[in-house]
Amino acid sequence: MKSIRRSAGLAALALFAALPASAQELPPAKQIVDRYVEAIGGRAALAKLNTRHSVVEMSMPAMGMSMTVEMFQARPNKMFSRMEMQGMSFTSGYDGQVAWSNNPMQGPRLLEGAEMAQTLQQADFDASMDYAKSFPTMETVGRREVAGRPCWNVRMVHTSGIEMHNCYDVDSGLLIGASAKQVSAMGEVEANLVFSDYQVFDGVRMATKTTTSMMGQEMTATLKSVTHGPVDPAVFELPAEIKALVAQRPRQ
Repeated sequence: MKSIRRSAGLAALALFAALPASAQELPPAKQIVDRYVEAIGGRAALAKLNTRHSVVEMSMPAMGMSMTVEMFQARPNKMFSRMEMQGMSFTSGYDGQVAWSNNPMQGPRLLEGAEMAQTLQQADFDASMDYAKSFPTMETVGRREVAGRPCWNVRMVHTSGIEMHNCYDVDSGLLIGASAKQVSAMGEVEANLVFSDYQVFDGVRMATKTTTSMMGQEMTATLKSVTHGPVDPAVFELPAEIKALVAQRPRQ
């Protein structure tokens, strides 16, 4: 019996040794994201925050375009954003029940399907604090490089159904890259993001520069300001034109 167990053990060791080095060394996804949470300040610091108001400047040099995005967020999942571009205003939000958008090209709309899922993910205030709850599916799929930095590539599926690959710096533990399919006016497109220039705001470390590559174009987003003071609840209320659409929606 001992010889059988010994043979089985040796066979297992031989099999493990035959695996590629990357397969032997991949850390568990939970370990990677827990390290990230600590790297940005820890759960205690994140739990102290209930609201967020941020202002981002975005530019697409190749197209000569620039825009300013103002976003309000509140726990657990309320969100309102306004983007100003070349004299036009684009707004969207989620009040905890209704996801919507309004822009000069499409007018006021209630969001459903993939667009609603994308909005729910953006509105998830505690996504960075409780990954296991926000992303029930997580697995480390490999190691790669982002902007010349080695990182652990983690496949993650949000409760909204959106799948993404986040890459966490091997040394610092910070999120430095991500890829996911984004819903746009032209359909679903692949977006690759690079996060850098981390700074601390109210005890939480946040990337102040995000570079997005999508459809052959590159866009840079620079975080200009972040505050976590009180936000007027009226900010998240549905605009009149959206309320009208809700009233017209067939009752289930």
